[in-house]
Amino acid sequence: MSDTDMMPFGKYSKPPDGPRKMEDVPAEYLLWLYDEGCNHAGVRDYIHSNLSVLMDQAPDWIPPDERC
Repeated sequence: MSDTDMMPFGKYSKPPDGPRKMEDVPAEYLLWLYDEGCNHAGVRDYIHSNLSVLMDQAPDWIPPDERC
């Protein structure tokens, strides 16, 4: 998936103002999906490809391997 693809599922796929592009989905939500073990291959790959950017946008998120 790319930044301009639409979010394929979840609350950001059909919000009141219409579907959101991946680049417009909040980093916190994508990182939550990452934590939950997202099984959608496209979204999972998008998150992995953009993990450093998402982490910059959500500085309070702690990667699983750094958690106590």
